[in-house]
Amino acid sequence: MNNQEVNKTAARPESMNRSGPMASLRASNNVVITNLIAAKVRALAPMIVIYMVGYIGVTVLGGFAKDFMALKVAGSLNVGFVLIALNYVISWVLALVYVRVANAKFDPMVERAAGVARRDGGRR
Repeated sequence: MNNQEVNKTAARPESMNRSGPMASLRASNNVVITNLIAAKVRALAPMIVIYMVGYIGVTVLGGFAKDFMALKVAGSLNVGFVLIALNYVISWVLALVYVRVANAKFDPMVERAAGVARRDGGRR
């Protein structure tokens, strides 16, 4: 190793080195955080798809099926208003489902990750 390589290695902060106290934190915390992210993706992906299909569906129908959207349901209430209201209902239902899943599943996983970080001496 020449002098430049030695200086680059010495100048790196501890968090960038492959050994030391931070290495054990990265190794143990990595699995816990990876599991948390995977669980969030499994829960959120279907919710995002459901919402986007509804939102884009109403938009496409509004642009290309104006006659259908103008059909009267009751009085002056038409299909377009009903579908838009349904979009709001879907949004609230998905938000409530997320809160329940987060409280039951994600919060304990976050506590485990925080516990591992505290136990391994993790610092910011």
